[in-house]
Amino acid sequence: MKKVLYILLFSSLIFGSCAKNPEKETGKIRFMFDPGSLKFISSSFNPNLQTMSALYGNQKGISALETKKGIIGVELKLVTYKMQDDPNYFGSKVNGELLSVETVKTDQMGNLDYGIEFGKVSSDESSKQRISSILEYQPLKLPQ
Repeated sequence: MKKVLYILLFSSLIFGSCAKNPEKETGKIRFMFDPGSLKFISSSFNPNLQTMSALYGNQKGISALETKKGIIGVELKLVTYKMQDDPNYFGSKVNGELLSVETVKTDQMGNLDYGIEFGKVSSDESSKQRISSILEYQPLKLPQ
């Protein structure tokens, strides 16, 4: 009789622990940015707007940011996400909804071109001001 009771108790624990996660599902599709061949350059956080941004670029873009000189063939992309709480760690923030993808490129003459590939930018800045803001990023120096 004890064996039957133990087996019943053990099986109820196993089947009872396989419950669905009680966190509500929002039904939203989470878009993530694929940088392709672009490399991570830098990141920034805006706690007031609850956003985080990551800057990606090609090698010429990294060189242009380091030297602050115009280089032909630069491609930079600033990806902005809404911050959300990390469900796994208390007090931590992770990327949430993808808000925008801004692009800065140079043509064969070295002229800067600005565009928005995805979403919209919440600031009232002009294209020239946005280009200036993106070009102010400093590449992270990682130990080799």
